Amino acid sequence: MDTDRFWYLLSKLKSVEASPEEQLELSQYLSEHPADIELLKMVDIFWNIPFRTKTGSDADGTDEAWSKFQKRILQEAVQESPAPVGVIGIRRITKFLMKASAVFLIIFTGYYLWKEFNLSKPAQKNTVSTKNGSRSKIDMPDGTQIWLNGGTRIEYDENYGKQNREITLNGEAYFDVVHNERSPFIIHTKKLNIKVLGTVFNVKAYPEDSMTEASLVKGRIEVTFPDRPQEKLILKPSEKIAVANNPFEYSKNSTGVKEKRKSTNPEIVFSALNYQVRDSTIVETAWVKNKLIFRSKKFDELSREMERWYGITIQVQDSAILNERFTGTFNNESLDKALDALMLSYPFQYKYEKNNTIIIYKK
Repeated sequence: MDTDRFWYLLSKLKSVEASPEEQLELSQYLSEHPADIELLKMVDIFWNIPFRTKTGSDADGTDEAWSKFQKRILQEAVQESPAPVGVIGIRRITKFLMKASAVFLIIFTGYYLWKEFNLSKPAQKNTVSTKNGSRSKIDMPDGTQIWLNGGTRIEYDENYGKQNREITLNGEAYFDVVHNERSPFIIHTKKLNIKVLGTVFNVKAYPEDSMTEASLVKGRIEVTFPDRPQEKLILKPSEKIAVANNPFEYSKNSTGVKEKRKSTNPEIVFSALNYQVRDSTIVETAWVKNKLIFRSKKFDELSREMERWYGITIQVQDSAILNERFTGTFNNESLDKALDALMLSYPFQYKYEKNNTIIIYKK
């Protein structure tokens, strides 16, 4: 067996990856080369020295490890030397320390190469998404709970909960964030960045909608804007902020094609949360309880919400309906019952086409 093979088998043994055959091969080699058992002892000593990677600098951790290593090696060398510490003993100890230095250098070099490699490579991204017509709940590594509405995607890297608590949101999500003063929870959307320590709130950030909204249920959140990072706003419980996504709005014409027009929405709107009088349900977060509540909402916007809620595509041939406003509550109603209820407010007809497409046309 050559030296490279010895170190290869030794590294697999220490990382608990050596197969029974490889363990046997290493054992046989050491029985034939007892002098190398000293190297194995040195590795065992070094392996149990903790690294100070979380407190103090790397240099401090290295110095401390080397100091501990020297003491342990010196103890081992003295114990193996039956003679008094004289010229022979010093030579034996010196020889032992030279071998130890070589082992220490090899292992430390390997450790730092591994560390540099892992720090330089980008963190892996984790993505969780829901399709239109579905909703789901996920538990994050830190205990934070997130509910995802239909057509939503969140991304976070593999260091979440260790080095940071940041996610990117596209769609709508309801958050119950675990309190952690040392690691704030941060949500990035196209128009808003939201920073919290621990609280309950809802964020609605569909890029195709006219507004991005953040609704605070309890706690406190800090809101900043990617295009104006110097501005900072604080929301208190039962408050809501809405920011225009685009100076233009898009709506579907009679053929189902999106048309572009200048938006009439203000850039930023502050308001209180909306509550349902009957049972005090918060309108903005009712979807978490499988309720779709809308108040004086244009059909142009309502149709998008229904597409996400029922997993369908709506094509409007009666363009007059797009600006009609509707108020209602859907609580586990089927699509047919929901459309029939809307027809009581405005006369229209609908029919089913292929690929879960609903055609809305004039009665």
